[in-house]
Parts: sequence; structure tokens; C-alpha cells
Amino acid sequence: MTNRVKTAAVLLPIGVVLAIAPVMLPDTARFLAIDFFIMALFAASYNLVFGVSGMLSFCHGTFYGAGAYAVALAVMAAGIPLFAGLLCAGLLAGLLAAAIGWIAGRTKGIQFAMLTLALGQLVYTIVVRNHGLTGGDDGLPITLPDWARLSLPLYYLSLGVLAAGLGVLWTISKSPFGRALSAIRQNSQRAQFIGLNIKAYQLAAFTIAGTLAGVAGGLRGITQQAAYPTLLAWTQSAEPLLMTLAGGVSSFFGPIVGAALFVVLNFFVTRGFDYPLFIFGVVILVVVLFLPSGLTSLFSRLFPKPASSRGSEDVAR
Repeated sequence: MTNRVKTAAVLLPIGVVLAIAPVMLPDTARFLAIDFFIMALFAASYNLVFGVSGMLSFCHGTFYGAGAYAVALAVMAAGIPLFAGLLCAGLLAGLLAAAIGWIAGRTKGIQFAMLTLALGQLVYTIVVRNHGLTGGDDGLPITLPDWARLSLPLYYLSLGVLAAGLGVLWTISKSPFGRALSAIRQNSQRAQFIGLNIKAYQLAAFTIAGTLAGVAGGLRGITQQAAYPTLLAWTQSAEPLLMTLAGGVSSFFGPIVGAALFVVLNFFVTRGFDYPLFIFGVVILVVVLFLPSGLTSLFSRLFPKPASSRGSEDVAR
């Protein structure tokens, strides 16, 4: 059985369950699932930058927040339909990611990370100070059509967007472009010697990830019916990093598992604690200490591959 058949055999039942489940769930569970879908796309898009390309970025929340503001401006100021507003969210976030990636891409390592943090905070400051366009600290409200206020349509909208986004990321990870990004992450000098344009590949990955983060942010703006500057803050950029580390950087589904953990913890912890991110940070610390490869490594431990499969993989290498 090929890997594609195995993956389809696992994902198909999950997809069927996710499609049927909301009919039997209460509104609270539906909105919790919507929150998970948004955070899963947010974290998975970040993994293209961090896990696949090997770039540590501290401004992913900037694109997430930009997507929320793009939907607010498109729907409220320009009168654009909601679905087109999501496209605008991806477009604006993608352009912003291309600009920041082009500037920060002149550096690497910790300098790259610090420069993305500085540029992200610059965007945050501009949004907060520009009260006439962005509403400043008050943010921008989003008036939704009646159907978008209901949990069931929002559930299917978020699920569809997540499926499309993960499909794009999966295709990239299995494409020559994705393999080139992995080669750059593993050994950038060797990748350069074989003719890969490292900066161009990294900029493309950074832009694609920013675009998908913007779409996730657009969904966040729709679900909370407003765009707030806190979505652009540097603390927002810490969330996808923590989710990726919790689930597993080396696994495609790791950030999704991390997002599930984050959403569940956030739901229960916020009821009795004012700093849910602190609790999640402690959980990450425990995971990193005892499961350095993330929670997805538990599956490989519980369900190890047969010795014959491992042997064939070693021969292939």
C-alpha cells in the first residue's frame, strides 16, 4: 500500500466525521471547532516558514492580523462580499509578507528573526496610530450577513478554507519546490552549490505562508465580527511557534495537533486563569523536555513501522 493510499485511508474517515459532526453538536462545540480550524491553518502556514524552510520568524501574527483588517476594510468600506473579502485578506497579507520577507531576507539566523520582530511591531504601531483608517485601539467592526452569524455555516466555511489551505501546503511539501526548501534548511551552502537561489525560494515560502496566515486572520475577523490591533501584536506571533513546537516541527500534521492542544487548553484555562499563554508555555516546556520531536512522535512510538519497512527505507537512502 502506497503512502498516498494510506494517507487517504486515514483522512477520508476524519473528513466524513468532521462533515457530519456539527449537525449533532451544540453551538459551543461548533465555535470551539471553528477556533481550532482557524488556529490549525495559522500554525500549519507558519510551519512552512519554520519547519520546512528553517526560518525563525516573529512576525507571522502580523499577517494574521492584516487578514482580519483586510476583511473589515473590504466588507465595511468597499462593500465587497464576504468570500471576496477573504481573498482580499490573503492578497493583502501576501503583499505584506513579500515586502517584509524581501527586507528581512537580506539577513539570516537570529538577525532575520529580530528584524521580522521589528518590522512586525512597526506595522502594529502604524495600525494603532492610524485611527482614521484602522480605528486605532478600538479596532474595526465587521457587519456580517445573517447567515455568517450562525455557527453551522461558519463551521463549514472554516472547515472548507482549512481543507483548501492544507491541500496547498501538502502539495508544496511533496513538490520539487518543497524538497528544495528542505534542502536549503538542512544545508544552505550545499543547496547553493547545486544552483538553488536560496533567497528566492525562501521569499516565495515566506510569501505563501503569509498569504495563508492572512486567510486564517480573515476568518478570525469574521468569527469575532471585528479586527483588533492585538491580532498584530508580537504575542500573537508566539502562538504558531508554540503550537508547532508542541505538535512536532518535523511532521506535516504536527502544527495541527499543537493547534488542537492550544485551543482545548485555552478554552478550559481561560475560565480560571488570566494568562493562558503562560500555561501553554509550561506545557510546551514539558513536551520539549520529554518529547523533543513533539506530540506526533508518540504515534511513531505507539505504532512503529515494521522492520522490513525500515530496512527498505534505509536501502532507499
